[in-house]
Amino acid sequence: MERAEWLKKMRAQTEALYDRFAPIYWVRFGVCAGETHRQNIGKFLERLGARSSVLDAGCGAGLYDAMLLQPGHNVLGIDQSGKMLARAREIYPLERFPKLRYEKVGLQEMDFQAEFDGATCVDAMEHIPPEDWPGILDRFQKALKPGGPFYITIDATPKEESQESYEKSIALGLPVVFGEVADKIDAYYPRVMAMDSEEFIGELGDPAVYHYHPPLEQVRLWLNQAGLEIEEEGTGDGYFHFLARKKV
Repeated sequence: MERAEWLKKMRAQTEALYDRFAPIYWVRFGVCAGETHRQNIGKFLERLGARSSVLDAGCGAGLYDAMLLQPGHNVLGIDQSGKMLARAREIYPLERFPKLRYEKVGLQEMDFQAEFDGATCVDAMEHIPPEDWPGILDRFQKALKPGGPFYITIDATPKEESQESYEKSIALGLPVVFGEVADKIDAYYPRVMAMDSEEFIGELGDPAVYHYHPPLEQVRLWLNQAGLEIEEEGTGDGYFHFLARKKV
């Protein structure tokens, strides 16, 4: 299979699995959001003015939207999984949360022009292939108003794990590049999708979908090339955390 066709398949399967995952997302993760994530969202919010407009990209079921709303901001959550968005709307009904809207938009399809005072992308970029990273970061830059803050997380998978998966994927004949974790997808994905119980997600969900873990040096370069200046970075909860700002 050609790489472009394979990546298209990986994206479709990831969306399908998150649709399958949506009914139990809040039950499994709504009360155990990462403390480091919360701390960095707090830092992100400190960089915003009053009643700002915020883009929560790759929002899933809206895990952090309550925090983003609390200071009185207007929040738009976008995701490519329609069922995750449906779950978010159940948790945050419009009649109770009029400053929060949801739209089905993938990261690759964002087309906002200087509409937001700030933007977040939390625990979503690990499903994005390297070919799409520069374009997505450029779309974030265009979506932000000048000087707007941007918070993004990167899955901190050990390099050894990526190396092992890469070697196994090559042996399977998969059109991978280093950093992509895909060697178990063909075996796990149909197994997960066929299960009746949804308690499997924590153990089998991750290896059943595509992941890419870029080197930090590459992430820094991509952010800079997109016109997003890094102000702070750190680690915690299994992720690297970057707080950046659109260059004026």
